[in-house]
Amino acid sequence: MPIIAIATTKGGSGKTTLTAGLADMLRRQGKSVECIDTDPNRNLYDWFSDPQADIPCTFVEEEAVIDAASAAAERTEHVLIDVAGALQRGMLYAISSSDLVLIPCKTDRKDVVEAVRTQELIVSAGKMVRRRIRHAAVLTQVNRRAQVTAHTREQLQVMGVAVLAADVPARTAYQQASWTGAPLAASEARDDFVAIVTEISSLLEVEHG
Repeated sequence: MPIIAIATTKGGSGKTTLTAGLADMLRRQGKSVECIDTDPNRNLYDWFSDPQADIPCTFVEEEAVIDAASAAAERTEHVLIDVAGALQRGMLYAISSSDLVLIPCKTDRKDVVEAVRTQELIVSAGKMVRRRIRHAAVLTQVNRRAQVTAHTREQLQVMGVAVLAADVPARTAYQQASWTGAPLAASEARDDFVAIVTEISSLLEVEHG
């Protein structure tokens, strides 16, 4: 079953929100999903500790990522790994275990630079495991009307980083969700993630087809 890592070498890019939203949408679509949190801050683990979330999430140390992901893939349809950028080994282990890596990226020059670095790490991991690891950036905390959004997308493409057409806008709904344990309680948030799940499903079909 697909293992999807949400990874970037930069903190604060919205990876936990992206992971939580993906997990919630997959669950809403009737698919089984488990999350693995490798971040010592345990933000995703704490988010899903609320019983209302109804999404299994386990915190693991970086040395245990490969075994935890493999075990989860045996019992569920989708495994999502929230990868801490500060843990280089943990990121390498998570990426090398994955069928798809999503790189959250804000519309900011520093995030673009780190997205490129993350892609370099993904390519290196692919050489290590002797297979191509499919990956793409996902724009997060986006103002869709701002010129900087289109510019960021263009810069990523110039740097050779594929970018999903779907994105995660800046919404108060996502801030509120961190308190409720229900990432996609708001209908507009659900619309955001329907688009993202549809697009990554196509990527995974290409990978396995």
